[in-house]
Amino acid sequence: MRQANNRAGEIFRMAAQSLHRSQTPIGNYLRRLKARLGLAGAITATARKIATIFYTLVRRQVEFDDSLWQASEAERQQRLQRKLTSQARRLGYQLVPIGASTGAANA
Repeated sequence: MRQANNRAGEIFRMAAQSLHRSQTPIGNYLRRLKARLGLAGAITATARKIATIFYTLVRRQVEFDDSLWQASEAERQQRLQRKLTSQARRLGYQLVPIGASTGAANA
């Protein structure tokens, strides 16, 4: 973990570091960034996001609203699905949802 003299920054980085196995939206955010930026960059970026959320909550004196995370996560899932469908079509395949039943499979 990065060494600095700012105690608040250190605390936020420690909080971000603890999210590696967390199955929460911010844990997913950390893992996505980790794949793209590497461990140190992902921890720093996630710590900044946590600090931004914390500052907003304290400044506006409101409770955390998880619905915003869920909405952005749903949008991300839709983008990923469109991207995969487009890639499959370009390669000559067709994606079929697992729950969709075909006539040959049920016979």
